[in-house]
Amino acid sequence: MRSLMTYHLISYIKSYNYVAPMSFFIIILVVNYAIYPNPVLASYGVTSIYLYIIAAWITVRFFHTEDPVQQQITMLHAKNEMRYFCSKYVTASSFVVLLALISTSYPIVFGMFSKNPTVLEVTVGFFTHFLLGLVAVTVSVLFSRIILVKKINSWLGLSLVLVISIVSLGVEPLLPGYWKYILIVFPPVSELALLMNDPLDSTRLLLIYLWIFLYAAVMVGLFAILYRHKKKFS
Repeated sequence: MRSLMTYHLISYIKSYNYVAPMSFFIIILVVNYAIYPNPVLASYGVTSIYLYIIAAWITVRFFHTEDPVQQQITMLHAKNEMRYFCSKYVTASSFVVLLALISTSYPIVFGMFSKNPTVLEVTVGFFTHFLLGLVAVTVSVLFSRIILVKKINSWLGLSLVLVISIVSLGVEPLLPGYWKYILIVFPPVSELALLMNDPLDSTRLLLIYLWIFLYAAVMVGLFAILYRHKKKFS
């Protein structure tokens, strides 16, 4: 697994596919804290949504680093397709950890907050960034060319999921009757961002964390089902 992850990482670095999303991420982070002082939790809530979008962008490009022929060759060397995809997932998730650490530490190092954040606030900030990034990874893979053939369907579908998940709380009151329950199929991004305020509702926050973790697990399972189905009928 480690050798596969190293290979994926080197291939991605050589592709330069990370330049655009990482540059955008740094610019947004700097602009977000350009005016200070800033509230701790609310600021983390905003930058976690930025990371959610950037992580989705990075993941799609990361899973498209290899062309289809090279991907098949790598799978043969891996000797197991699920091992290959697991190594991809873990490597993509490591990018999320890095972005979460940068997002959490940047305003602390440069004194952008209105007060010194507590250990709890920093911990909540990191896990909020990480979990939203993780769910972005799992959702984005469903819209990669591994599942969808046409690139336009990949980007349009992913963009729709990202937008709806971010604005779901605003859309819910507009939906009639049972239609609002359709929002359950989208990750609870807006619910989590709304909780990032003082006073912190720790119980509800932990429930949302659990919901996101389970959602990510379901998306991984769905990917495995869709991939096997596609392979069977291709």
